[in-house]
Amino acid sequence: MNKVSHLILLLFIISSALAQDNISFYSQRVLRTQNKIYNPDIKTVLLYPSGFPLEMPVIPLNSDKTLYLQFDDLEEGIKAYQYTFIHCNASWEPSELRVNEYMEGFNSDEIRDYKFSFNTTTSYIHYSLTFPNDRIRLNKSGNYILVVYLETPSQPQFTMRFMIYEPRVIIQNVKIGRAHLPAYMNTKQEVDFAIRPVKYHIAVPDRDLTVIILQNWRWDNALTIKQPRNITPELLDYDYEEENLFDAGNQYRSVDIKSLRYRSEYIADIIYLADGYHVMMRPDPIKSSKPFVNDPDLNGRMYIKTEDMEYSETEADYAMVHFSLPLNYPLANGSIFILGSLTGNTLQPEAKMTYNYESMRYEGQLLLKQGYYNYLYVVANNDSDVGDTSFIEGNFWETDNEYTILVYHREPGEIYDKLIGLYQSGNEISTKQW
Repeated sequence: MNKVSHLILLLFIISSALAQDNISFYSQRVLRTQNKIYNPDIKTVLLYPSGFPLEMPVIPLNSDKTLYLQFDDLEEGIKAYQYTFIHCNASWEPSELRVNEYMEGFNSDEIRDYKFSFNTTTSYIHYSLTFPNDRIRLNKSGNYILVVYLETPSQPQFTMRFMIYEPRVIIQNVKIGRAHLPAYMNTKQEVDFAIRPVKYHIAVPDRDLTVIILQNWRWDNALTIKQPRNITPELLDYDYEEENLFDAGNQYRSVDIKSLRYRSEYIADIIYLADGYHVMMRPDPIKSSKPFVNDPDLNGRMYIKTEDMEYSETEADYAMVHFSLPLNYPLANGSIFILGSLTGNTLQPEAKMTYNYESMRYEGQLLLKQGYYNYLYVVANNDSDVGDTSFIEGNFWETDNEYTILVYHREPGEIYDKLIGLYQSGNEISTKQW
């Protein structure tokens, strides 16, 4: 089977998987159009604009900007990892574009850059890739899935979301703050904005535009808005009262394991056993019933860095980090998940916590590379993949959140969604802080 046939089969498998009920979400090992690791030996998958490790993976169309991918393989032996791309519509379903309509050059290629870990208790091989490159170029804006695999893309090692945008409209009059409706003033935040097409023609905005708003890069609670509130020839107004509301959440919790030689804040103990380092976090409190405290955070990000050695990519070690959340009883109709960039900002099975009846607390563990991590505890109903912060973290309107506004356009007669507008709130976060 040639590479094009492989990709056609892959798109069919994805479409079938997306039609499955949410209940089967965690039980089937099928390719998903989301940030997901399918091979447990793959760790610390990072994708970001080259040179900016704390930024969202999005670049302009037809520019010299590139994205940088890096990941670790804990299994011995060099592997011939391949990669390819899937173009998706605004709702992350594969678009109807053929592969040769959005990719130039090769349909897939091998990841050739790798390094062996050095001076670490956990051995790994560190792989990296920069794209677009001289072998594969992408010529359409919109949503993309990066698929990394060994033999066939229908059996991936991991998948990652990224976006390419073409600036056609201006997102302006952005107002982010406390909800205006009295019922939500203390617990929700409102995101109002307007879109100015300038010289770009949008035939029927109600029909042709889709706007998606992200909070701290979270995909599980993203808002999709199909229609402007008011339309004039010069401006599309999205100043809603309820449609643009987010649960405000709380400041992120943090794990600082840049050094395994001393205990940083929130760490109870660091133990070295036969299988490597174990970091025992102090029991985390339920914050929903406590007053709001504006602790500085990275809004869910992670940053890989070791203070014990010189080169973080290959000399940072791994540690099993143990989390605990005291609770007098287990939840009857929901599960608790650890959420942040360390889980791809989606609910992952390995980040699901289990209840210990003897110690009366929820417990979870994640194998993490040395660095600085933000995380939240969220509750998800058994038939849902959306995390709720209200029970454990609480929702406080004062919370410092970042918001991303994405504007997609489906032109009449077209078979894909262009990403024509991008707005990101918040101050630039420097790696020097962490």
